[in-house]
Amino acid sequence: MLRAVKIFFWSLLLVITLNGCIPDRLPPEPISNKRPSFVSFGQLDSSHLVIPVDYKIEMRFNWAMDLSTFPANFTVESVSGKISGKFSYSSKADTIVVFTPNSNYNPAEYYNISLSGAVRNVNGMSMISPNEEDVPMTAWFFTEGDYSKDGFPLVFVRDKSQKQVIYRVGELNKYKDSLYVQATNEDYQTAAIEFSPIGKYLYMVNLKTTTGTVTVIDPQSFNVVNTINVGLGPTNIGFSSDKAFVTNTSDKSFTVFDLTTLNVLETVSFDDGFKPKDVVFSQLTGKLYFYSNSKKKIKIVNAQNYSEQSVLDSVLTDNKAIDIEISADGKYVFLPEYRTDKIVIFDTGTNKVSKILETGNPYVTDGVMGKDYYYQAFFKKVGKENVGGIMKINTSTFDIEDILMWDKDIDKLGLTSANELLYAVVPGDTTVQVIETKTLKNITEVKLNGSLKYLAVSKNNY
Repeated sequence: MLRAVKIFFWSLLLVITLNGCIPDRLPPEPISNKRPSFVSFGQLDSSHLVIPVDYKIEMRFNWAMDLSTFPANFTVESVSGKISGKFSYSSKADTIVVFTPNSNYNPAEYYNISLSGAVRNVNGMSMISPNEEDVPMTAWFFTEGDYSKDGFPLVFVRDKSQKQVIYRVGELNKYKDSLYVQATNEDYQTAAIEFSPIGKYLYMVNLKTTTGTVTVIDPQSFNVVNTINVGLGPTNIGFSSDKAFVTNTSDKSFTVFDLTTLNVLETVSFDDGFKPKDVVFSQLTGKLYFYSNSKKKIKIVNAQNYSEQSVLDSVLTDNKAIDIEISADGKYVFLPEYRTDKIVIFDTGTNKVSKILETGNPYVTDGVMGKDYYYQAFFKKVGKENVGGIMKINTSTFDIEDILMWDKDIDKLGLTSANELLYAVVPGDTTVQVIETKTLKNITEVKLNGSLKYLAVSKNNY
C-alpha cells in the first residue's frame, strides 16, 4: 500500500514538472492592421463663429491615436501665422485627441485647421497608405472679438420696393424683425439710413414728392422717437460730432439739425443750382464736402457759418461721383466715379487730388470707410458673367491690399465699429453677406425677404 502511494506521488510530480516545461502554444493577440478613420472636429462641425480665443480643438477618431504623430501633421493657422500647442487625450475617451493652444488666438480672426492623413493610431497604422494622395481633413473658425462683446451689433436694411420698411438683423446673422414706418405719403424713392458718430439713433431719410423728412429710430426698441422736416428730395445724411447734414437734392440745399435736441438749426440753399447728393464732414478742416447728383463737381462749405462756399470742377475726371467717404483723420475724401473703375482721392488740406486709383476692376459702386482701410465694392456684367467683389484699400498708401472676387452685385456696405466685420447687401439673392475684414473671408450670411437696398450697422452691441 505504501509503495502504491509513493508511485502515485512521483507520477503526479512528473506530470506537473513536464507541464511546467511545455511552452505556451497559444498565439499572442494579433495587432490590428486596420487603418484608423477620422470622425469629426467635434463642435466645429456645426459651429464656426464666435469661437473663444482659448478654444481647445477636438479631433475624433474610431481608434486610439498616437499623440506623438500629431505635431508634424496638424496645423492651426491664420493670416498672423501658425499657432503652437499641446496634444492630449480627452477625459471622455482616448479616441478623442485634444489640441490646446499655447497662447490665445487673436480676436476676430479667421483660422484654418488642417489634419494630415499621416497621423497614426497606437498600433502604428496611419489613416492613409503611403501610396494614397494625402488630402488633409480641414475646418475653419472665426474667433470672438469686439463685435461680440456684451452682445452683437444690430444691422438694419431698408427695402427698395416697400420703401417704408426696415429689416433688423441681430446675433451676427439672424433676422429679428421689421419695422413699417408710418407716413402720410410713401417715399418716392428709397434713400439712406445711417447711424451718427454718437450711435444713439438710426436716421432714416425719407425722399418724398413733397417736403422730405428724417425719421429718428431707437435701434434697441425699434421704435420711432422723432420725425424731422427737411427740404425737398433728401437723399443722404452726413454728420459732424454734434450735427447732422441732410442733402436735399431736389431743393438744391442741405438741412442742419442738432444731434442732441433733434431740432432743425438751418436750411442752406445753393443759389448756383448745385444739386447735392451726399456729404461728408472733415474735423481736420471744419468743412463739408458735397458731390453733385448730376455734374462732375465738388462743393466745399465752411461748417461754422455755411457762407464760405467754393466749387471744384477739376477733381473728378470721367464722370460724376457715385459715393463719397472721408478718412478717419479727415484728411482724404474718397470719390468713386460712376460707371468707371476709378476712385479719386482728394486731399482736404490742399484741395488737390492726391491720387486717381485706377483699380482695374469694373464699375466701382458703394464704399465704406474704416480706421485704416477703405472698402470699395465693384460690379459689372461681362457677357453672360457677373464680375464683382470688394477691394481693401490702405488709406495711408492708397494701395489695394486685398480683393474678394465673386459674382454678387453689392448695393451697399456697412462696417462694425471695431472694423472687424463687413456687411454687404446683395439684392440679387436678397441676402446680407458677412465678411471678416483681415482677409476678406465670407464667413456667414442672413437671408431676408424683400428687395434690399440701404444698410446701416449700429455703433453699439445689444
